[in-house]
Amino acid sequence: MLTFESYEAAVEQCFANGWTDGLPVVPPTPGKVRAFLATVPRRPDEPLPYYAERGRVVTVEKVAVNAVMAGCLPEYFPVVLAIADVLFDPDLDFHAAQSSTGGVALGWVLNGPIRRAIGANAQGNVLGPGNRANSTIGRAIRLLQINAMGSVPGAGHDDSSPLEILDRSTLGQPAKYACFHVPEHEEAEPSLAPLHVERGFRPEQNVVTVFATGGGMQVSLHADQTAAEIAESIGDHLLHLGRHDPTGWLVLVLTPEAARLVARDGWSKARLREAVFDGSTRHVGWFREAGLSVVGHYYGARRNPPPQPDDDERLLTVTAGPDDVQVVVAGGPAGAWAYFLVPYGPIASKAF
Repeated sequence: MLTFESYEAAVEQCFANGWTDGLPVVPPTPGKVRAFLATVPRRPDEPLPYYAERGRVVTVEKVAVNAVMAGCLPEYFPVVLAIADVLFDPDLDFHAAQSSTGGVALGWVLNGPIRRAIGANAQGNVLGPGNRANSTIGRAIRLLQINAMGSVPGAGHDDSSPLEILDRSTLGQPAKYACFHVPEHEEAEPSLAPLHVERGFRPEQNVVTVFATGGGMQVSLHADQTAAEIAESIGDHLLHLGRHDPTGWLVLVLTPEAARLVARDGWSKARLREAVFDGSTRHVGWFREAGLSVVGHYYGARRNPPPQPDDDERLLTVTAGPDDVQVVVAGGPAGAWAYFLVPYGPIASKAF
């Protein structure tokens, strides 16, 4: 254990050691860490699954240390630990989120009663700053990536870091600070089942759905007056995004105003998923006739056989299927918007 003459000295030492994300952290005193560990029925020395790519063993206590540093409250720690459990799952592959040149960020959707218990924000500015639970839970995961998973950023100026640079992100993105944090506003439109229920969990369960994403785009739906028009607008934007990948998924955040139109027309999330999938699916010939680069749009070309000259009838899709369009209702009461997040790795859910 390290000791310091002042709080400020401890913070400055964290900067000097490369233990921060570039912003000040909360020094993880033993008392603070113990308070976090007391909120979960897990031993402090319990290891998470072995992180083979980096040869690292990370314990529950190390996760708690980073949650303290991020500015979390103890009651947030079950959420942080659940997200960490998903990241370290050996049956998934979140390694690109720690190492890729592509600027990949992590994201998470939070469902269940714990959203309200910890004061997570599912309404106005849900994807932005201003809420302690949203921001610090996401930041805790980023600090865990840096301090425990070796995802130290800064490629190109390695000599300036006291640690080895292992996050090779070329451009990065703002969401690498605190993730895409998306508590679902389950109460906004009760007729639309929340994400965790659609993924097979019970309504009363607390669930995190964790994903690795290359980022996303906000779409205006203000001119759309029906569920069909909303699906058409979203599909049209996806058609021109250049992200057609038949092995992929999509997280679609729909604001309450837009969700009300979907529900008013008697649509379920399942029907919306199907319409968005159909509206963003085209034959190779359609892209060629539109003068669009087929290979450029076929994002999965490196993992799947790319379109050939005689492939005009072949379909290009933005996800593996309609069920891979994950619809989440969140955001403020005014404004018909959608925000979609595209894949750069797996997506998985965990109840806790």
